[in-house]
Amino acid sequence: MNKRLLAAVLALPWFCLLGWTLFLATVNHNAKKIILPITGYDPRDLLSGRYISYQIDWDKADCSQFTEGVCPKENFCKKARWGSECRFYVPEARANQLDRVFRRRNTDNLKFEVLYIYREGMPPIAKEMLINGKPWREHLNPRLTIGGNASH
Repeated sequence: MNKRLLAAVLALPWFCLLGWTLFLATVNHNAKKIILPITGYDPRDLLSGRYISYQIDWDKADCSQFTEGVCPKENFCKKARWGSECRFYVPEARANQLDRVFRRRNTDNLKFEVLYIYREGMPPIAKEMLINGKPWREHLNPRLTIGGNASH
């Protein structure tokens, strides 16, 4: 096999990955950051980890974050039999701890929100779950600072 052809074949996946990474970085940079309140939750085990299933509380949402002040309710979550369902994936090692915090949300008066990266015409990306306005990892471990290791 020609060495140039072999080099091109071996470099193709790298260029595809680079292109995809640049595309995602551009979308992330140019998209709006939207914070939406959530309600309800349903933790589930997956083979690759765990996720929290929730619904957006559109009655409490600030729709002024969107174009013309209209919340695009149908764009945010997957359709389910009972309405719509959103998922936020968490590391399996931290899922039980986060589950306990969710169970105490009413007694501890906790406010849960999700920070989305949103660009019209594209599916929104759930970027971070917030508890009382702080990232969930920081809420679970108050000693964790912004420059610290958040992969516990």
